[in-house]
Amino acid sequence: MTSFPLTDRFTAALALASQWHAGQYRKVPTGETPVIPYLSHLLGVASIALEYGATEDQAIAALLHDALEDGPANTGQTPAHLREQIAGTFGESVAHLVDDATDDTPAPGQPKRPWPARKAGYLTSLHGKNAASLLVSASDKLHNARTILADVSVLPADQRAAYFDRFGQGHGGTLQYYRLLSDHYHAAPSAHTQPRLRALLDELDLTVTALEHATGLTSNQTRQLPLLQSAQAPQ
Repeated sequence: MTSFPLTDRFTAALALASQWHAGQYRKVPTGETPVIPYLSHLLGVASIALEYGATEDQAIAALLHDALEDGPANTGQTPAHLREQIAGTFGESVAHLVDDATDDTPAPGQPKRPWPARKAGYLTSLHGKNAASLLVSASDKLHNARTILADVSVLPADQRAAYFDRFGQGHGGTLQYYRLLSDHYHAAPSAHTQPRLRALLDELDLTVTALEHATGLTSNQTRQLPLLQSAQAPQ
């Protein structure tokens, strides 16, 4: 009989994620009151990662994947200090997985770098990430894409583009980023080393395609939007 794959380490990570993201909510349109705790996203990402074969280290990183990016603003702690806590409690391998899921590490009270530069840089970095990092990262993107698709699908067709106003990059930028994420994941050499990782990436591609169709775009139209054309995936 094999031992259960999750231990008290996972429980401790869940408690830490709840603490570091306390008071944070999922995005809503301007003027609406947010009601969904941000922790729901972290739980969703960990769930997807486990469904596609995550180890405990990967599942812990899934819970903590936004700690270095959003944790400083919420806790007042520097990204370096938060990372030290992750590495000290869960090990350097978990901290490295969190690094690889992060596209910016702003100091408390400081803004993130401009969106196009952050996202283009992150897309380019995917080519060199290992399979473990890709699984955590893609689980994050799949949960976000599924959430957006579920919200958009219940809206009348003429209201769907406006849904994306809650995101700073709007309809075109949001969809292009997710399309290019799917392209870059599939182009990464390590994406082809594990069948369950490939299945996760295929599910992300299907979800992004459904989202494009729901908002009146084809995949090629999305790729050719001007925001991130410099970050097209290698063919």
